[in-house]
Amino acid sequence: MIDKKKVKIVGCGLSGITSAIILKEKGYNVKIFEKRSHIGGNCFDSNLCGTMIHNYGPHIFHTNDEEVFKFLSKYTEWVPFKYQPKGETELGLISLPYSKKTIKEIGRELSPDEIKKYLFKDYSEKQWGVSFDKIPKTITNRIPDTAKMEDPTWFKNDKYQCLPKNGYTKMMGKMLDGIDVKLSCTDEDWKKYHADITIYTGKIDEFYDFKFGRLPYRSLKFKHTVTDEKMSYLVENSNTKKHNYTRKYDHSYFDLNHNQDITVVTEEYPVEYNGKNIPFYPIHFGDSGKAASKYIELSKSENNVIFVGRLATYKYLDMWMAIKQAMLKCKSL
Repeated sequence: MIDKKKVKIVGCGLSGITSAIILKEKGYNVKIFEKRSHIGGNCFDSNLCGTMIHNYGPHIFHTNDEEVFKFLSKYTEWVPFKYQPKGETELGLISLPYSKKTIKEIGRELSPDEIKKYLFKDYSEKQWGVSFDKIPKTITNRIPDTAKMEDPTWFKNDKYQCLPKNGYTKMMGKMLDGIDVKLSCTDEDWKKYHADITIYTGKIDEFYDFKFGRLPYRSLKFKHTVTDEKMSYLVENSNTKKHNYTRKYDHSYFDLNHNQDITVVTEEYPVEYNGKNIPFYPIHFGDSGKAASKYIELSKSENNVIFVGRLATYKYLDMWMAIKQAMLKCKSL
């Protein structure tokens, strides 16, 4: 490898930041281009009226991967965190995921069909905008199997379940120490910048100028409310069609140092991606499958472009998966 080859990285989320660190350590001259006005992508957190909020929804870091956890631990201390939602259902307010505790609250066990009906069907249909039977098993199988457990967390099998002690933004700021980052940039900014290698974390269909058509995504809308009415728990899932939002949550639970009367409660509304809002979830099922496969196959023919992250590889990735993917792809350069 020739030292100081130029690398441009499109996107300053976890995938882009991880790629930048690895390639900088390998001797590359790295520059990150980010459309938004802040670092961190959807993991960005900030202060609103004295409360640290997760601007784009709760991000609980969870993994069994020792390499990924050790990598991030160079930049942050951790606070153990249990993600245990409550669920507003036709059976009343219950503990999630479904467990022995839930059974006690309801007063009986639920059959598999009842679990589907009361806990997942309405929520999933709101989340994806289609009927439950059209959602593939790759998604519905992510429902945790916890019926025999006493009071599990949502990520029951993961050794590490935690939050960065001082938030994701401060963690990622440390990760970016010594790395050139350009915020609020345009497509023209990164396209005209000459580099030997491109790390691309944006939408794969946009990279190819929608050659095979536009791929579908789900987006989210957030309604943040500053209030003195603190919730009794972090998050409440809306498992019925009573509300259009899928969940609401109290951000004060993210901050162990929160010591004021007011907090921020957010309602999260899944919406269709329209090209102007943020694409959160690739919809890699239904009619999009063939076009997505064409884009992914085309990306394999690139010699000097590496596609990393949820949007660029058009697949659902947890945070640890995005980091691991970037590690594997960049270490081979």
